[in-house]
Amino acid sequence: MIREDTQPWYRQFWPWFIIALPACAVVAGLTTVWISMQTTDSLVIASDDGMQIVAERRINAEQLATELNLAALIEVNLDTGAVQAAMRSGDLQSVPAALELELSHPAFADRDQLITLHRALPDAAGNPVWSGHFVNIPGGRWYVTLKSGDDWRLAGVWQGDSRMTLRPAETRRDDGR
Repeated sequence: MIREDTQPWYRQFWPWFIIALPACAVVAGLTTVWISMQTTDSLVIASDDGMQIVAERRINAEQLATELNLAALIEVNLDTGAVQAAMRSGDLQSVPAALELELSHPAFADRDQLITLHRALPDAAGNPVWSGHFVNIPGGRWYVTLKSGDDWRLAGVWQGDSRMTLRPAETRRDDGR
């Protein structure tokens, strides 16, 4: 005896299972398109001068910091938001009156912070010191840059610690290594 299915196709399990797989892919694709339209690529830094010139300035500033053997110790008071940057004395040819401390969020440019650090009294060892203040102390992971205009540039990663050391970023040599 042959048994025939008397239910229509839309009351069966397998057609709906087969239809659900591509339907999920379509919904996921449309969601991805919607997310990409709502957000911008904040990791790219736009400039009037062009991307190549900005990259060259950044590389030159990092190379100068490497040549001068610069390093800075950044101390953050996590209770008050006070920030101090101390550099080894003798490393700088001229001590600038102000430095820029830039905290860049790894994913969202609207969370970035720029703090101007002003010259303060030298520390006990005679090292130049700059101080400033956070408006809001950020939490989480941040890329940190300490720079003096376009002259030199130090970089590091901050993860909410009270102390961090900034050094010149790794730069490629002309021979490709």
